[in-house]
Amino acid sequence: MQMIEMMKRKMFGRSSEQADPDQGTFEGLLSDWDKLNGESAVPPTETEKIEYERRRKTQNNNLNGRVKIPEHLERVDKFIDIPDSEKICPVTGEALVCIGEDITEQLACEPGRLYVIRYRRPKYVSPDRRKGNIVGVLTALLPESPIERCKADVSLITQIIINKYCDHIPLTRQEGIFAREQIGIPVSTMADWCRESANVLKPLHQLLKDTVLSCDYINADDTRELFLQKNGEGAKKGRMWIYVANMMKLPDNKDGPIENIKLMFFDFSQDWNEEHPLKILKNYKGFFQSDAYPGFKNAAKLKDITAIGCWCHSRRKFLDALKAGVKDAKIFVTLINILYRIEHHIGELKKKNVQDDVLLALRKKRALRVFKKFFKKVNSTPALPKSLLGKALTYARNQEESLKRYVENLRFKPDNNVAENFIRPLCVGRNNYLFMGSEGGGRTAAILYSFIGSYEYLKDVLSRINSLPHSRLHELLPHNWQKLRQQK
Repeated sequence: MQMIEMMKRKMFGRSSEQADPDQGTFEGLLSDWDKLNGESAVPPTETEKIEYERRRKTQNNNLNGRVKIPEHLERVDKFIDIPDSEKICPVTGEALVCIGEDITEQLACEPGRLYVIRYRRPKYVSPDRRKGNIVGVLTALLPESPIERCKADVSLITQIIINKYCDHIPLTRQEGIFAREQIGIPVSTMADWCRESANVLKPLHQLLKDTVLSCDYINADDTRELFLQKNGEGAKKGRMWIYVANMMKLPDNKDGPIENIKLMFFDFSQDWNEEHPLKILKNYKGFFQSDAYPGFKNAAKLKDITAIGCWCHSRRKFLDALKAGVKDAKIFVTLINILYRIEHHIGELKKKNVQDDVLLALRKKRALRVFKKFFKKVNSTPALPKSLLGKALTYARNQEESLKRYVENLRFKPDNNVAENFIRPLCVGRNNYLFMGSEGGGRTAAILYSFIGSYEYLKDVLSRINSLPHSRLHELLPHNWQKLRQQK
């Protein structure tokens, strides 16, 4: 019955994991815990009612599409004047005097504009070439291109990549978009451009991978990706992996704030074997946060890796049991919600410039109190191992040490959501183009997914990477490129 109820809720119910709005405060959540545990609630504090009046708003700028128009957009002036015949005063017969003008702005849009760049390069030869002084024909070099002898400018290649891997528009749909503009670009040609661009980016992808794995705190997650097999046996379940570095970068000036930089890279495999994360993390040293996938769990057992658990995954399992009608699960959901309210409170204090050591002490004091109650209840609650509640209890029991570890440093988060949020858009693409064309297509996607932060960035990288020496390749990494851009 529990499984049937859970499936019904997954199909027809809300998928949000948002906490109960009635449990909005730390004290309120603790009070709920006391009630559920048979203890007396915290005595209510004295309050007083304060009444006041305020002036009612007379305008709502969000009505009727009254959006704020950004100042940086190009302005195209269109003059609308009255006819000359109406510029005469009907009383005196004299010409009307202009006293100013009304200016009305509206956002406008044109479909993507395609155009042809025609490079015109003068050719030069020696004036006395007929006398035997042969220097050949001199002409300027063409700009660097990521693909040799390609008919597409880097701007078009970049747009196709962004459309496919960022906006999740399959190449077949892009072919139709170009066809409406009377431009024929076959799917196979665009696929070749994507593959060749990924090949050019391979050295930078390896450098990005090394940079991420040099950080002492990373998050990891994975999702399935179907790809077609060469032998014609249909689609096979591959895996896309993501590794996110949480880097603390000191400011250029001593008075500036410490930057929290997130770098990530994707990796593709043709199966869900645990050897893949072990291969990636075999030389890693630091803190590693993930879910309880066996491959990640085994990687976290390596000598120099310290595992951090994910409270979001733990809460999700208790929520499944609660939604299936298991009332005993509410106690655990309530306690986990308290942990998140503590994090929210610490975040508010941090905005007020409270010292980190004070915040860390506060987090430990409050969180450890919740840990004690939570795991005491976990170890004392009976449940069948295969039931929804039993699975949730087993997960929490097996992950106890790693779940507690996030309180040791303010940099650590209670969950693995940063990796989940970065990998979630891939599910949209999977629904659109269904599968990768091959295993090679999956590896191409992994490289391109790692560099689609913005159109401007990818276009600049593809334009420069062939001409940049390997010793300067680090300048094209996302965080270094942003810094160079700001300096310009």
